[in-house]
Amino acid sequence: MNNTVLSRFNPRALVAGCLLAVASVSHGAGVYAPFVDVTLYPTPLVDRIGVQQGIQQFTLAFVTAGNGCAPSWGGVQPIGNGASGDLLASLSTSIASYRAKGGEIAVSFGGANGTPLMQACSTVPALKTAYQTVIDTYGLTHVDFDIEGASQQDSAAVARNFQAVAQLQSDYAAKGRPLHVTLTLPTMPTGLTQDGVNVVTAAIANKVAFDAVNLMTMDYGSANIDMGAAAISAAQALYAQLDTAFKSAGQPKTGAQLWQMVGVTPMIGMNDVQGETFTLANAQSVLNTALNNGYGFFGNWSVGRDQPCPNNGAYVSPTCSGIAQQPYAFASIFRKLDGKWGAGVTQDPNYGGGSNGGTPQPGAPWSAAQVYTAGATVTYQGTTYQAQWWTQGDVPGQASVWKAIGGGTATWSATTAYQGGTCVMYQGAKYCAKWWTQGDNPSAGGVWVKS
Repeated sequence: MNNTVLSRFNPRALVAGCLLAVASVSHGAGVYAPFVDVTLYPTPLVDRIGVQQGIQQFTLAFVTAGNGCAPSWGGVQPIGNGASGDLLASLSTSIASYRAKGGEIAVSFGGANGTPLMQACSTVPALKTAYQTVIDTYGLTHVDFDIEGASQQDSAAVARNFQAVAQLQSDYAAKGRPLHVTLTLPTMPTGLTQDGVNVVTAAIANKVAFDAVNLMTMDYGSANIDMGAAAISAAQALYAQLDTAFKSAGQPKTGAQLWQMVGVTPMIGMNDVQGETFTLANAQSVLNTALNNGYGFFGNWSVGRDQPCPNNGAYVSPTCSGIAQQPYAFASIFRKLDGKWGAGVTQDPNYGGGSNGGTPQPGAPWSAAQVYTAGATVTYQGTTYQAQWWTQGDVPGQASVWKAIGGGTATWSATTAYQGGTCVMYQGAKYCAKWWTQGDNPSAGGVWVKS
């Protein structure tokens, strides 16, 4: 996966007797865990997206090596929960609020850009420590390893990776805590490349219990290909490849177990290869096959792209699909895979953020209990203020963290594009947008909710 430039994929368990189990009982149903590019600005709010759209879990991407063997988001922002960075503050509060609503997250290590930790950390103990830092910081029970490009061919790093992961699974299992693993790998319509097969073989050889192999069903390099049929073909081929790999290791699986280990993640909308577009019809076709066969995992790259581009623009972007669609139209299809990692999210289209976490509605009245990050706007005593950095409890007009930017919530304009969460005034009432909109009259309802 590529979390810079266009923020896309790049083409190219318990131990002992339980160690070889495919998944825990709670993982019997297929799950939908779309990828979230948390390095985008502003930081995507998993609690708001998840609760408003009824998404049960997310996969947050990507953690790579920063300074040496130190884990970081996108190789730039060190891992942590502190208040020193906009990303850290926004992410940690959003995760906490999402979990409070019954959601859960995984973190994906690797991707197409930057240096994977498995290559930056030269020993198994050092790599294990780096992974454990992330796992413990965010209280993870699910992790993903996106292994692609040259890193797939680094057999020493791949072996080191799975040795560290197997030790972590053993350590956490001894504490009564599972560590579920998925492997995200590039594919062709014919299935994994030999490099990908070698990665799977290494995971099995090092006794890593992985729930699924997640195929990047995208950017094949073949213009005008039927992207739905290609994804289904790749999944069928993976089934056979997994069957062979486990039989060769003396660990044969049943047909149902093998399908449970099949995962598919398309790049929704326009792919980077011209002529490759994953449509809503493709989404429905692949979902139907996933439900019929029992795929264990389904994702998409990425949840931030699950909306139309401004003016229905047809181009590749990290923040829109490039096709005509309703916001979160792909999620509304894929979430029919209703397996849950957490307690379960109840969809609430009007949810606006946690009580003292998450992110408040832009332009909402200031609250002393609310956490605000740089760029957040509030109203206080008739004036609109914008936070210059992380803050909680600092009174607007009395603290330098707040900058006065206006006399109140802006008046709605038919020509202005509004992002989800933006609030406006219309005919004396305040309305907040549920998703991206332009030209929709607030009094008509739909995208606008009266506040």
